[in-house]
Amino acid sequence: MTSIIITGANSGIGFECAMQMAKIAPDEQIILACRNVESGNQAIRKIKKKTNHTNIICLALDLASLQSVRDFKTAISKLPNPVITSIVNNAGAIFDKFAYTKDGYEMTFGTNHLGGFYLTLLMLPYLHNNGSIVFTASDTHDPTKNTGSAPPNYTSASDLAFPKVESEKLTIKDTQRLYATSKLCNVLTTYILQEKLVNTNIRVNAFDPGLTPGTGLIRFVPAPVRLFLYLSFRVQMLYRHNTNLPQISGSRLANLSYAKEFQNLKGIYFSDGKVTKSSQESYSKDFQNDLWKSSIELTGIKTEDTNIPLN
Repeated sequence: MTSIIITGANSGIGFECAMQMAKIAPDEQIILACRNVESGNQAIRKIKKKTNHTNIICLALDLASLQSVRDFKTAISKLPNPVITSIVNNAGAIFDKFAYTKDGYEMTFGTNHLGGFYLTLLMLPYLHNNGSIVFTASDTHDPTKNTGSAPPNYTSASDLAFPKVESEKLTIKDTQRLYATSKLCNVLTTYILQEKLVNTNIRVNAFDPGLTPGTGLIRFVPAPVRLFLYLSFRVQMLYRHNTNLPQISGSRLANLSYAKEFQNLKGIYFSDGKVTKSSQESYSKDFQNDLWKSSIELTGIKTEDTNIPLN
């Protein structure tokens, strides 16, 4: 039995993606890759109850720790049939103050980009020839969209990993900007990874769930800030066209990752249920190459750890 990996699958969009995946992929083992295994197992019980899909497991994965990503790879390698048909890089978070991953990188960048990047490259040797990779992005990465969020600010990956910090406390705009920039990184990664896999049948796509309140994205933010952001989301829903319930976004994410009707899509940005253009910055070859090179260096991945050229 082959497997599907979904990160951040214990709540929000990831949970709904796993729920839909259990319906459309009955012959696959579904792996919920979660930082909180107990929460992941609770999600499994809910999914099994609603779908009768029995082959679902939870494996520990903390994207803020490169060692945890390596441990996850070891766990995958020990499966009876370690073949992956789809990798859904959905996990992400927003933080209200400067914090650092266990490896010393800024937390938003490290969690939302670097961990998923490293995981994906480590999983490539196990990915089926016709497999898929999807990165959950966000329309906040595009400054031309009316998101109500601060725009991204990509200067270099090194600046994102090691920002010059004047104060540990972040303003709402700082928080939004860090998040939007990490989502830009997801789209940049999608395009350059697809380019490097051009001679394979593997497809790499970016998915924008739109504004989706109730996803757990702001779970690391204090209650007063959470309330502010939640109310901001509710106001935005009055005028933003791309707003969805977690069930809708999760189902779209699962379908893009696995459904036959989407298996010809490669290197695209999928938003509001259709293929569309991403931001102008996301097509920058300079940004793509800088992010790729720096991410290789920051993760310390070696040629023998994956199956594509790293240069």
